[in-house]
Amino acid sequence: MLHYNKEPHGGLKARSTPIHKGVVFAMLLGGSALSIGAAAATGAGADWPTAGGTPEGTRYSELADINPDNVGQLKEEFSFKTGAHGSHMGEPLVVGSTLYVVTPFPNKLIAYDLNKGVTKWTYAPKVSEYAKGANCCGGINRGAVYAEGKIVFNLLDNTTVAVDTLTGKEVWRNHMADPHTGVTMTVAPIIAKGKVITASSSGEMGVRGWIQALDLNTGKSLWRAYNTGPDKDVLIGQNFRDNSIYYKDQVDQGATSWPNQRAYLLGGSAAWGYLSYDPELDLLFYGTSQPGVWNADMRCDAATYKTNPRKCDNKWGSSIFARKPDTGEAVWAYQLVPHDSWDYDAASENIAVNQTLTINGVTHEKLLVHFNKNGFAYTFDRATGEVLLAPQFVKEVNWAKGVDLTTGLPIVNDNMRVHQGALTEKVCPSVLGGKGWEPASFSPKTGLFYAPTFNLCGNLEALKAEFISGAPYMGTDYSIGAASDTSYSSDLIAWDAVKGEKKWEVKETSWIYAGTLTTAGGVVFYSTKEPALKAVDADKGGKPLFTAKLECNTVGNPISFAGPDGKQRVAVFSDDKCAANTSSDGEHQTGNGGWVHVYKLP
Repeated sequence: MLHYNKEPHGGLKARSTPIHKGVVFAMLLGGSALSIGAAAATGAGADWPTAGGTPEGTRYSELADINPDNVGQLKEEFSFKTGAHGSHMGEPLVVGSTLYVVTPFPNKLIAYDLNKGVTKWTYAPKVSEYAKGANCCGGINRGAVYAEGKIVFNLLDNTTVAVDTLTGKEVWRNHMADPHTGVTMTVAPIIAKGKVITASSSGEMGVRGWIQALDLNTGKSLWRAYNTGPDKDVLIGQNFRDNSIYYKDQVDQGATSWPNQRAYLLGGSAAWGYLSYDPELDLLFYGTSQPGVWNADMRCDAATYKTNPRKCDNKWGSSIFARKPDTGEAVWAYQLVPHDSWDYDAASENIAVNQTLTINGVTHEKLLVHFNKNGFAYTFDRATGEVLLAPQFVKEVNWAKGVDLTTGLPIVNDNMRVHQGALTEKVCPSVLGGKGWEPASFSPKTGLFYAPTFNLCGNLEALKAEFISGAPYMGTDYSIGAASDTSYSSDLIAWDAVKGEKKWEVKETSWIYAGTLTTAGGVVFYSTKEPALKAVDADKGGKPLFTAKLECNTVGNPISFAGPDGKQRVAVFSDDKCAANTSSDGEHQTGNGGWVHVYKLP
């Protein structure tokens, strides 16, 4: 097995357009009638104003100039350097005639004038140096959001800022936590009903995760919900307890499923990934990371687990929440991996789409789709949190046989649980997951989701850990290596979330360590650590259509927008972390920072 370090968990004028069940094992078993209706999902237009392109997180562009017949003619129109080193995770924004870039630490905001082809201004905030040392994953930033003349984004030291799009001047800032305690922020915020929704990272640092709402105009804190602890901390009320599909009448599970108060206060479960919002149901969706400490034996002793495993669930780690943005009240929650010992966090994106799925005589039209690190693809009724389907979406999954849809619980292979003092070998998927943070996209034209996946397994051993405030609190040793089929390490899949099946795949020998973009022209864009930006046909079996070599690795998610002539562009980041830009010891970057690349048709 190879050892890897785990990365995070990271003259133009553009026009602007504002914008009961059964058991699922390795494959979907019979017994349910399925019907497919027309998909309905919004997409981004000339602008790209939020990380996911739309509040629902579809990463779908309604622009159709670029299509399978001409995408091979794409040429780089221009590129520019950001001047910041490190992983440029996330994506640019485009609003009107300006392209906005948030860099990794020190989190500069660069406004690039698409009319003149020059930088308009750079906002360079003061950010605590300590935050980079406290961050688990290299000082990355997952992006910004635009609303009402402001670009809003997070600084690594737990400060959210709003910047005036015309002047580049700071409008407000809110500092929400001390990085000396181990808390940092990397999430891309979203806007819902005049509120900025943001969240903490640091699932590995012995702190409990939270999500918070700020007033868009003033930055004032409105509410905060913790992801572990008693119901009053998690903002779970009687409505949740009365109507929950899986946790009806259960009280304070975020506290009682931990050994004591200290455990849940150190309980990780951070929302470090991507957030989404459904305006139809007025619901905010997000997932939480693995519970802390990673050593599951420290979160529940073996005797308790044997007699009452639900006492060891460690809620609400590795879970998905639906909340009301006005109050933060939890409408529903679902824990994908109770008592997680594999780092199968659920912090990756949740995509809200309207498709029709009739199962056991009941029709569901408002769906939420989540590809979890654990190797199962979940299709939810997003109004209730009911799991409708949860089949396996990667080739090798051995930690569990499947998901019991009656109880909502995974059917765990107990011999694959990770324990202190013993090496658990060939766990599939690895700690990178069947799919990690790398966001999928959705096309309402094909009705399919396009997800970057890994074909990797790993070894894990739980270790005794001591808590020191502000220091990593993990308690694990792990390695990542090849799965049984060594011919590929990543797989771009086209997934039908209504049928619960893979339609086609494109296997890659290099990791796909960034998200996908889908367009109305019928093209899927993604990048690999080859490094290259690639495009395939969205409908015809993933036929390869385009490859552009990049000077360095990219972990940035591609976006699409309209240029001054109203024609479609595609943009993507690349890093300065490559052999050409490192010193002889392979450690110190000598380049001038990351890049933004923009492509167009001739």
